Amino acid sequence: MFRFRGPLRGDTMTRALYLASLVALLGFLLLGAEPAMAIQPGGPSSYMVDNETVQAARTGDNETLKSALVKGVSPNESGRDRIPMLILAVGNGHLSTVKLLLEYGADPDRRAPDGTTALSMAALSGRTDIAAALLEGGADPDRPGSNREVPLLIATRANNAALVEVLIQHGVDLSETDVTGRSALDLAEESHMRGLVELLRNAEMQ
Repeated sequence: MFRFRGPLRGDTMTRALYLASLVALLGFLLLGAEPAMAIQPGGPSSYMVDNETVQAARTGDNETLKSALVKGVSPNESGRDRIPMLILAVGNGHLSTVKLLLEYGADPDRRAPDGTTALSMAALSGRTDIAAALLEGGADPDRPGSNREVPLLIATRANNAALVEVLIQHGVDLSETDVTGRSALDLAEESHMRGLVELLRNAEMQ
């Protein structure tokens, strides 16, 4: 039969605290061993931000960020997790920060380790305004993000007609398909998205 030894031989409070510390340590080790997950809008709070500039991009601190850029810091810098500042700014919804980074030459098509691009992140976030800024800044509308999904398909699945329209205006390839071979129009028709079906059909005829 298991018997408590050492610190566990004290009062009930001591035992509880000792057990809690063991559970916390075990949880830390297990979480540390988990594989990296695909980036999501906003991202985890545990991004490995290892310098003030990257933190400024993530939080939308344009004053600190601009000061660093003026001094020559690369607009394509990333933290130890290798997620570009532009994607961090997009994922956290900072339109003005996105525009600032683009103004200083950030590559709008640079990928995160999981394949995410700034534009695919904007599509996942449903931010048509940020997507438009990226496209105006030179982003490739057909560059796939994680899981090889292009922004048009992401926007279609979300029934985001405004974003689909912006992509169409910037010459998106309407024939792009997902891994199952379905185009944006196929997805819209299957889900009975009448507005999107009409929008995509009209675009195909132009």
